[in-house]
Amino acid sequence: MRPHKLGLRRLYRNLDRILLLFFIVFMMMEFAWIPFTSWAAESLLKQTGYEFLSYNNAVSVFSANWLVTTQFVILFLVNLLVAYSQIGIIFMGVRNLLDEEERTHFGFLKATFRDSWVMLLRARPSKVLFIVCYMGILLPFMRQILKIYYLNKLLIPDFIVTYLENQYYLGIAISIFVLILFLIAVRLMFAVPKIFLEKIPVRKAIQFSLDKTRKRLLHYSWHLSWIIFKSLFIYAFSVLVLIFLQHYADTQSNMISLGIGIFNFILMKLAYYFMLSYFLIKFLSFLTDKALADYPQKKGNPWLRGFVLLISCLVFAAEGLIYLHFPLQTIPKTISHRGVSAGNGVQNTVESLEKTALLKPDYVEMDVQETKDGQFVMMHDATLKNLAGIDKRPQELTLAELTALDIYENGYRTKISSFDTYLKRANQLGQRLLIEIKTSKLDSSDMMDRFLKKYAATIKIYGHQMQSLDYHVIDKVLDYDKDIQVFFILPYNTIFPRTQASGYTMEYSTLDNNFVNKIWQSDKYLYAWTINTEDATAKSLRLGVDGIITDDLSYIQNSIKELKDNPKYATLLENKAKDLLNFPGN
Repeated sequence: MRPHKLGLRRLYRNLDRILLLFFIVFMMMEFAWIPFTSWAAESLLKQTGYEFLSYNNAVSVFSANWLVTTQFVILFLVNLLVAYSQIGIIFMGVRNLLDEEERTHFGFLKATFRDSWVMLLRARPSKVLFIVCYMGILLPFMRQILKIYYLNKLLIPDFIVTYLENQYYLGIAISIFVLILFLIAVRLMFAVPKIFLEKIPVRKAIQFSLDKTRKRLLHYSWHLSWIIFKSLFIYAFSVLVLIFLQHYADTQSNMISLGIGIFNFILMKLAYYFMLSYFLIKFLSFLTDKALADYPQKKGNPWLRGFVLLISCLVFAAEGLIYLHFPLQTIPKTISHRGVSAGNGVQNTVESLEKTALLKPDYVEMDVQETKDGQFVMMHDATLKNLAGIDKRPQELTLAELTALDIYENGYRTKISSFDTYLKRANQLGQRLLIEIKTSKLDSSDMMDRFLKKYAATIKIYGHQMQSLDYHVIDKVLDYDKDIQVFFILPYNTIFPRTQASGYTMEYSTLDNNFVNKIWQSDKYLYAWTINTEDATAKSLRLGVDGIITDDLSYIQNSIKELKDNPKYATLLENKAKDLLNFPGN
């Protein structure tokens, strides 16, 4: 079996139907189901007595109330069913483009939703689980381009990805693992239409696919790869042309460049849906051995197609105006991560603080841990191994022992700084701090009480802020003085937290519009970490975060200034193009 040829003319004649179908599906998800399930999850969380869900309290949350936990499980299963239905509706729509019957737009939608309802009635746990695992794990390209919301929540935060990339052998192992998953996806791909389109058990569908691909794994792998490559090529080529044109437009006046940027935004969205249509039709045609029919045009069809495309373009234009213009309206605070910028010293030391303060960040983020003798020292890592070459925890040494140690980083050598010295020097420099409290099991029981008694007044007077991964720290600070701004650090975006914290410090790659909208509604602040690239900066500005934590302060400051004074719409379009494909880190 070889993929059927798909002419651009036939594809264009069906683009309006694809647009119409996706608009309806996405609107149902964005404006109905996602808000409902978000409200339901928050309501259930509230019944447990907890205000948030994070890695350090997940066991406690789900063991607090078994009845509520059961409802959480039901909500999770329902969301899997919704993801299954979302995929199924799209597949049924494409199937209806491949049959021999020509339908009006209304007839197409009616047939698609009728077939989807039948498919849903035939759903079984095994079918749902297979499709979810196939789209979410084995062939994630599918759930990325189809924007299956709950399956796209299955991502690895960027800071973990960065860590894995730096582990050479681990990176090779992961690459091999991804290849194996792809080959498994190829072996099982012919089961997908069987499950959606035919009333057969999953076991028989899988067996059919295994039999069909037996001894032809490389053949089918090549054809699937070729379909994906051609789809991406169509999109990438279109985007590159548009970005090239936008680079020239950006040399003109802001009004002209913005106008052309909106026009290019429209074309880019059309190119995305064109690519999406091409891939879906080619993929399902390949699996079912059916070609897209070339129906003769009837009266009125071109006009109706034009109307659908016109409405789509108007929607894209409004979206483009918001996307390209909105980032310029909110200027986030700049925050130096660990008190360094572009490797200008050893992290969390007075020497690097003095250099970084010259760059005038709004805040310097730094890390504090307790020592063996109940004092406080500047240290990020749980052990001293990376900086001092000693496999000891800060809590196992006294402050005197710690501050006598030499530490090395970025080609610099210095001593460990005490928090007292660091805070005093920051106050002298007029540099505000974002003080992160690192906790461990070795900490004394009254650590926060002593810390606040000693430092809270100074923190408040000089306008410093605090943050922590440990919510007990947040509670302690607010109980002591509600006027001290304290942020709760969340490395992953799950259920929206309803805490008393002043705001949240979020890992940027897991952020989405749903979370940000709730931030605005709850009158909280949002800091994003760790922003070091153009893509991450653009995403942060687009989402309207209140603060950017970065390892390269000068780069971020220049990027923000450039975007404000001389906006590069080409860069924003490039990031939007990646975002449409749900590439990690965008």
